[in-house]
Amino acid sequence: MKLIISSFTALLFSGAFLSAQMPGMVTMQRASSSQGTTLGANTTSGAAGIALGNRVVMRGFVDFQFEHEDDESTADTEDFTTSADIDFLFDFSPVTAEIHINTDGDNVELEQAFGRYALNRDFNISFGRQLTALGYESDEITGVKSVSHAYREGLGRNYVNGVRANFNNGQFGFTVGMHDNYFTDGLDLSQEKIAIDLAASMMIIPGLEAQLGYATQDIDDEHDWSQFNAWIAYNTNDLTLAFEYNDADKGDEDYWNMLLLANYQFNDLFGATLKYSHEDSEKNSSEKEIDRFTFALLFTITQNLMFNVEYSHAEVDTGNSYDVDEFYLQGLLTF
Repeated sequence: MKLIISSFTALLFSGAFLSAQMPGMVTMQRASSSQGTTLGANTTSGAAGIALGNRVVMRGFVDFQFEHEDDESTADTEDFTTSADIDFLFDFSPVTAEIHINTDGDNVELEQAFGRYALNRDFNISFGRQLTALGYESDEITGVKSVSHAYREGLGRNYVNGVRANFNNGQFGFTVGMHDNYFTDGLDLSQEKIAIDLAASMMIIPGLEAQLGYATQDIDDEHDWSQFNAWIAYNTNDLTLAFEYNDADKGDEDYWNMLLLANYQFNDLFGATLKYSHEDSEKNSSEKEIDRFTFALLFTITQNLMFNVEYSHAEVDTGNSYDVDEFYLQGLLTF
């Protein structure tokens, strides 16, 4: 553990040194503040990536990670993982489509495969395997501003089969959909029931966005699952602040969580993220609480190459409390 803390401290000072000493490096330009919400929007047309002809764009990433976990309830673990994600975007406007494929080296997974028909500039219908709408954090590791997602358990975004009606005029976005197996965690997937979700988002002022969402699904004759999600985020050229709250009824389990996030891009080379998440679940007579603190340093070497480091500390209370410390090193290549 001392070696991990020493390495983490050395990387912190190295990042500060590199930020001061290497202003001439070719690095990614800082993103401008968000001007409009993307909920319900057709994000396929005009998307950036590698052009494969006039109507097809390819994009993706390769993610290499080293993880050390010091869990007081079990033995320490160390692991190397490599995954790759490739997306193909097709633009035959007013018809568009996307296919997203992910592999961890052993398995190939079809993440998303959907088509979209735009009735006009603001309204479209999408159908197929799509990403769920509820949640602040991106499903892709390239969008979480750290190496790991915030929550150890609970309500992450996932991929479901269904159809959506979508509206987006830039300032306001809305989506409503019907899907199968919306809540994949702990469900008997042989009992497929229709799930319904809806979400609305508004760009209050440039950079300040708020979203509300709700989803529900009957599981069997006695139980149903539901989720309420709300988040607000403020993004400028350098600073991102976000707060998220989830409340879920998982049949016989009550669960809620929250996230606080702050990210600051000091310059084109160096940024840092601080996250705090809390998870609280109650099932029958048992309770579980998790408080997790995450600190990540993000190094943008070129427009397509990043090296990131993260340390997280979680305090888990199940009646018998224990701590979990995690250390990550990541190499991330995007294209």
